[in-house]
Amino acid sequence: MALREHRIFGFFVPEPATHFHAEGIAEQRIQLDLVDTNPTTFLYFNCNQRQSHGNQMRQANCYRIAPDNIAWSSAEHEGMAERELFTSDAVQLKECQSVAHASWSSTASTLYLLNAGEIKLEDGQVLSQGDLYWCNVDGESFVSGASGASFYCMQPSLGVGQEMPPQKIISADVPWEQFADPADRPTEPVQVLLSGSVSALRTRFDPSFIAGEHWHDFDTLYFINDGRMQFGDEGWFEQGEIRAVHGGHSYGPERPGTDGVEFVLVSVGGPVVLHWSDLEPPP
Repeated sequence: MALREHRIFGFFVPEPATHFHAEGIAEQRIQLDLVDTNPTTFLYFNCNQRQSHGNQMRQANCYRIAPDNIAWSSAEHEGMAERELFTSDAVQLKECQSVAHASWSSTASTLYLLNAGEIKLEDGQVLSQGDLYWCNVDGESFVSGASGASFYCMQPSLGVGQEMPPQKIISADVPWEQFADPADRPTEPVQVLLSGSVSALRTRFDPSFIAGEHWHDFDTLYFINDGRMQFGDEGWFEQGEIRAVHGGHSYGPERPGTDGVEFVLVSVGGPVVLHWSDLEPPP
């Protein structure tokens, strides 16, 4: 039986076999065969066009990535496993796990976000949970710690981030500061973790804080580290889930759960800039 296809960020994928509705928006489960026979599974939301039209090619504007629904596969390096979480024209995102003292080398510019365990760098420095490392040197070596390591690997499209030197970001050493809003609207404190054509920040929303509808210049990934968060009619994103959104797409409001939320935001292409949709209509 032939499969109808949709184009998602440059890849052809089978038309979803299952459709269901939640929070008033159509969700569709996609299986994208990238690694052996293990499918990568994620949900996507098309926030402007919510209906499927046969064989029409289209792109979604925002995506829900639920890693726990995605199968692990063996990685190239011994003692490691990986799962493909998301691939677009702007970025490829994987989650990796390693046993104790596993070693590997970089093959492309990569942002590492450490979830658990430790990673030892070539110069002997050590990354711990919550730390980041920007690597743009081919062949740089890494070794996991005595309890192994779990981390995200984010590789931007070719050329993005090349102006940025390798850098280790120790989360505990980065000060919290108020996010500067050109419109002087209320914001929450942030840690500026990385600046350049790949930028990252960590922020916490108090339960009472709501960010109105807005948009960003560049494709952006949200990593929900603690708590839960609602993104307009996309519904609630839970701890451990990841959200991807196209630059220029307006969405919101953003609402934290009753206990607040903490997340890391990564902008692929340039700095994190906030545009309020009622003041600056999206392009």
